Amino acid sequence: MINIIDTFEEIVRLAEKGTFSMDKWERYAASISESLPPKLLEDAKDYDFDSQIFPILESALNSPSQAERAHRSFLKVTDKLPQRFYEVFGFEPDVQIVLYLGLCSGAGWATELDGKKFVLLGLEKIVELDWCSETNMVGLVYHELGHMVHDTLGTLRVETKKASDRSAWQLFQEGVAMYCEQLLCGRNDLYHQDKNGWLAWCREHKKELFSEYFRRMDLNESTQDFFGDWCSYRGHSDTGYYLGCEFVKDLVKKYSFQKTVRMDLNQVKEGLNGFQASLCPVRTV
Repeated sequence: MINIIDTFEEIVRLAEKGTFSMDKWERYAASISESLPPKLLEDAKDYDFDSQIFPILESALNSPSQAERAHRSFLKVTDKLPQRFYEVFGFEPDVQIVLYLGLCSGAGWATELDGKKFVLLGLEKIVELDWCSETNMVGLVYHELGHMVHDTLGTLRVETKKASDRSAWQLFQEGVAMYCEQLLCGRNDLYHQDKNGWLAWCREHKKELFSEYFRRMDLNESTQDFFGDWCSYRGHSDTGYYLGCEFVKDLVKKYSFQKTVRMDLNQVKEGLNGFQASLCPVRTV
């Protein structure tokens, strides 16, 4: 069952004095789940709070019109969400979808708390990225639910030691979520990242993007530049979502969606080796 948890009124109360209070935030986050504050603090530990997190929180708390717009979009998108999900996938996942104020862990995060599946929608990041419109919210919510499809029908997370294996799995993982997002939207060309010519650039540089991604995998180098709004490759963020979706579409054509979403790491690596043949020089994962 999809359970919608709207904490917007509590966020408004956090913003009443216009400044962020960690004590108040911890009490608020614990009201969602006792496990949430320590999980978010652990996730944020490698960032400088004063320079990288606090300004984004302050900006969100002092941007009521943007926050309210995001809230309205959240209400519209989630209103008939269970019905739409069932129409497309034939089942309804057991997941809690929460609009909350986090510590910049991401606009969307598919995770677990207390043994339950959660989709966490961080209002502070949504406002920062200007993803407040209904169109942006649709993409964001549907994408995170795509991870829940993967988690329900297959295996969302795998333990890997090699950087190349992590890169292969992240490309596949985000590709599955992106593909599910497009299924829910009913458009196979929709990317919520598409702003300022992003998709056109990705398409124009498709071979280059894959070639560079594979090169880094071969050398066990980080591919983080392809994921996350705080990173970029040649000035373009989140290009890994495009690459992953293109890869998954190729797998679905060959094997069907049901078989693709159940693939393990070795099958994914084999699929990548096959997919590169038409795009990049001969290589092996």
